Amino acid sequence: MEDILNKRVAERGFKDKLTVIWKDALKAEFPQFDLVVANIPYGISSPLVAKLVYGTNHFRSATLLLQKEFARRLLANPGDSEFNRLAVNVKLVADVEFVMDVSRRDFVPCPKVDSSVVIIRPKADIPKVNLDECEEDDDERESEGEDFYSSSCSELEASSFKEKIIEVLKSGGFEDKRPSKLSHELLLHLLSCFNQAGIIFHDQTEQKNAGNAAFAASYNS
Repeated sequence: MEDILNKRVAERGFKDKLTVIWKDALKAEFPQFDLVVANIPYGISSPLVAKLVYGTNHFRSATLLLQKEFARRLLANPGDSEFNRLAVNVKLVADVEFVMDVSRRDFVPCPKVDSSVVIIRPKADIPKVNLDECEEDDDERESEGEDFYSSSCSELEASSFKEKIIEVLKSGGFEDKRPSKLSHELLLHLLSCFNQAGIIFHDQTEQKNAGNAAFAASYNS
């Protein structure tokens, strides 16, 4: 497809207006850009969206064709059944707009899922927090945490840390609240409460080296 695309562009006299980068989108360093318009592999939707919104490029908008269920999660608001960590992380730094649904019957061959088009626009003002606390890989974090807990954490450490968590929740008035109902402002306030209590949710490697097993265990329990 790269060869065909370059050939067609050259035949129409636009060779100097197009640069084709044939690399893994998750591993390649993006050049400066202003707009994204893409039909991406659905299997990399989450890490690619995170790379866009938490990257160094200050782009205007990204128009993406996504699996319908993934788009619904991305668009979800506090209180919605689909509201999840993905929606929280993305909407901290960007606005997401629904454009249209696309039926599976519009593709040949017909896939097994329906799709949706969304537009992601980075916010001009983002919260003044350590964004490393938000943008992480769930699967990697959970698997590492479980291994670390099973090998290093004593029941006494876990119990002590659990008490610390409960104390933070009570002091901030969060003990009776559900995460799926919290607004972004309240979630940021809760994060601030944890940080002030010395509980940090990023850079687990340093936590391992420091021997802070209770953190990993409590985070993943």
